[in-house]
Amino acid sequence: MNKSTLFKDAAEHYKKTHSIHKKIVRCEISRLNILIKRWGSLPVVQIHKPAVLALRDDLLKLGRSGETINHYFNTVSKLFQMLNDEWELDIANPIKGIKRMPPSKGRNKRVNAELESLLLSGCDQLSIPLLRSIIQFAIHTGMRRGELMGLTWADIDLPNRKAYLHQTKNGEPRQVPLTKQAMEVLEALTKEEEKIFPMGMDALRSQFGRLKDYVKGQWNGVGANPFDDLRFHDLRHEALSRLSDAGLNVIELSHISGHQTLEMLKRYTHPSHEAIFLKLDEVKI
Repeated sequence: MNKSTLFKDAAEHYKKTHSIHKKIVRCEISRLNILIKRWGSLPVVQIHKPAVLALRDDLLKLGRSGETINHYFNTVSKLFQMLNDEWELDIANPIKGIKRMPPSKGRNKRVNAELESLLLSGCDQLSIPLLRSIIQFAIHTGMRRGELMGLTWADIDLPNRKAYLHQTKNGEPRQVPLTKQAMEVLEALTKEEEKIFPMGMDALRSQFGRLKDYVKGQWNGVGANPFDDLRFHDLRHEALSRLSDAGLNVIELSHISGHQTLEMLKRYTHPSHEAIFLKLDEVKI
């Protein structure tokens, strides 16, 4: 190997020899595939600091968070570390000297009953019933989008009301207890295909975007339209916040969500004022 080695060849080798052994294998390979599309035909020596800064700027334009951009930085840095240490290429690590992005502020958006009702009725009016089921299941389980769309019927233990997630963002498998509402969603679905929600990611993005555009026009409330900045991931935030409102403690919440630190769980859980008042009213001071 030499400095004329193409980035795609180095990245493919890294995937097979390094990424495959990590708990975050799925996420890292996804990032590497995106980088291959961007830099694949370039020699590794041409992946320099300006190229990484341009990557950062493009990710920011796409609305990616500081944490996500830092993950890209780390992936590039580790790959070039391999080139230096294992391939013995005397090549500068393009991440050196680039400041990591500050963590983004956690979102505190709540998808209340009114917004949920508009989303679900919008699905009915647009005749997209599978998206309706996906939204309901997301709100009642707190699963990430990728976890939802990867679920198969073999992952569901109906008698014990559990869903088994084998591949998660942090690499740790987990079991998610299913609420009665989540069970009702499953019971209403057909079991003709292996996947519970037989829809591709691109179709999900397209249908959710179409739904957002539609329900924006249905909103006649006061102030900013809450659907302007709605993200699918906000359904996970809402699920965990509702469970917190219901009285689950942080250990129970982390068991469901898969968060490994209290700090990350705090970014996802935003108790309602009503739930706090109910607890305050029970306190005798």
